[in-house]
Amino acid sequence: MIEMAELRPGCKRISYDILDRNLCARWRLCPACEERRAKKMQAKVARRLQYDIDWAQDVGWEPKVAILTTTLPGKESEIRSGSLAEQVEYLTERVTLPGHTGWHSMRGLNTMMKEWGVSGGSHHIEFTNKSGTWNCHLHSVMFGFEDDWSVPLASSTKMSEWNDDLTMKLQPEKLEVATKSNKRVLSPLGLGRIYTLDVATEDELSAIVRYSSKVQYVTKALDVKKMNPELKSEVSNFLNGKWTKTLRRSTPRLARSFGAWAKYGTDMLMD
Repeated sequence: MIEMAELRPGCKRISYDILDRNLCARWRLCPACEERRAKKMQAKVARRLQYDIDWAQDVGWEPKVAILTTTLPGKESEIRSGSLAEQVEYLTERVTLPGHTGWHSMRGLNTMMKEWGVSGGSHHIEFTNKSGTWNCHLHSVMFGFEDDWSVPLASSTKMSEWNDDLTMKLQPEKLEVATKSNKRVLSPLGLGRIYTLDVATEDELSAIVRYSSKVQYVTKALDVKKMNPELKSEVSNFLNGKWTKTLRRSTPRLARSFGAWAKYGTDMLMD
């Protein structure tokens, strides 16, 4: 018998297999395992980005990397007062789009990104509750090529400088500012007009580790320690999933790949 805290400080699970490296089920809200799970996701996304950037440079194409954060519609929308499960289901719902046939996942965002020249990427759902109501939003890591890129959203970051007392030099810093989109871009998808878009600079592309802080933010662990105790039961039940008609348990997917990343997968890049 081994206490998993010996492997992951903070984990209270006990295993009878000394070779057990499995993580706790998400519904257990284990802080140590959530941290480990987030780091694995960060490594997967960073490796895939580096793989695509290296490939683009090998064939002589200029890569484009950005992270888009989208939100639910405004406070006047009913979904704003919905439960956690209802808001996540809303963000991931398959819908119809004007001018397009069939049904489109992620409220049609995947389809629009393809039209904007985004070849692939991954979505990461984050949820918070600071005022008694849930606030779900979507972080999307996007990869494409300069010649194809036509995302109709302006970058929302601004460059600032701060004085480094150690080097006595001005250091550049990228600041993120929420921006309102044209009502014809995100609103038809049922999303809010407020967004942020961080486009990687040439310096960040030259070594993806320089962009890793942004990747780390969008794939950060569920903050169990700071979670309101009154909300833990709802979060745990949500992450535990529900039974389907075929008597299988369906658990929520808070991270989803799209485009080339979904077609060719990201697991191949993991050790």
